[in-house]
Amino acid sequence: MNETIKRHAVTAVVAATAVAVTATWLLNRDVRPTTVEGWAWPNSAGNTAWLTETPDGKSKGEGFILAGARWTSADNIWRDGSSGPTCVGTNTMAATHVQLGVVDVQADGMSWRHAVWLRCF
Repeated sequence: MNETIKRHAVTAVVAATAVAVTATWLLNRDVRPTTVEGWAWPNSAGNTAWLTETPDGKSKGEGFILAGARWTSADNIWRDGSSGPTCVGTNTMAATHVQLGVVDVQADGMSWRHAVWLRCF
């Protein structure tokens, strides 16, 4: 019985160490957003945008979630993204020249690119 207790104790220590190392790695990763630039075409709520290479919207693009992203416009004042539409606005017929800082997100079997910051020109 003494041998079984030792094995369980060693197993518990190894498992705890593995959990601690993994948690430390996950919490201390340096996630840097990728910067992309183009012309943003917002949805009517202003919380997502389709980014194209040209202002006419005819080039291939990619969609991004803007909700929660910090943003600034020509005044260079940074704003909290939780306060509503960003400088991209809500006019679905108007494009705005922007730079986005985006991160890849994976959760619950889904993945998307989320803007963490936005600069309008």
